[in-house]
Amino acid sequence: MKKTLYIIILAAVMCLPGCNKQGPASFKGHYSFKTGGSIDVTGKLFQVKVDTVKIDTIVHTVGIGSLTLFRDSTFNYHTKNDTIASRDTVVVRHLGTESGQMHILSKEGDEMILTMNITAGDPVVIPAKASGSDITLGKTRRFLPVRTGSGLLTRQMELSVSGTGKRYDNMVLLDLEYEGEYHEDGFDGVVTASRVNCIATENE
Repeated sequence: MKKTLYIIILAAVMCLPGCNKQGPASFKGHYSFKTGGSIDVTGKLFQVKVDTVKIDTIVHTVGIGSLTLFRDSTFNYHTKNDTIASRDTVVVRHLGTESGQMHILSKEGDEMILTMNITAGDPVVIPAKASGSDITLGKTRRFLPVRTGSGLLTRQMELSVSGTGKRYDNMVLLDLEYEGEYHEDGFDGVVTASRVNCIATENE
């Protein structure tokens, strides 16, 4: 009886490392992912002020002697455009939703590599480190779709991405942070805040 109990306890102890995977072992795998969110951009919103000024008047007179039969006036105008920059304007820009396949691979020690094969987009490779149930993404430059002020036009912007995440059951939830300069017609700024989430579900 004691021998049997000893074997059961020994088997349970030996199972612990596999049953409670931590660090790189808990994240390594193949996932389907989807991202979405918004960024805050602080910068200069350029506005154009148009001033139209009458600069002279030409009078045409038709008459006989001192008798005026007809009088006509022509006005000349000058239009002046002044560009006014409103500083410290904060605008919100929404990112285009992305989805595809994600692979998290072990490298050395706690170092990992996260790859994102984005549907109809460029592939992304991000260095990462795992500790316990947490993963930290290194800063990487990439192009991503951003909707402009009208919300109808999407353009590709090059920004830096980093972030942190946690493993929950069969999912990895990432909180992504974007940094860099932002440009669109009539507005130039810098990304000052991010609210971008990535949900990755491990493939069966």
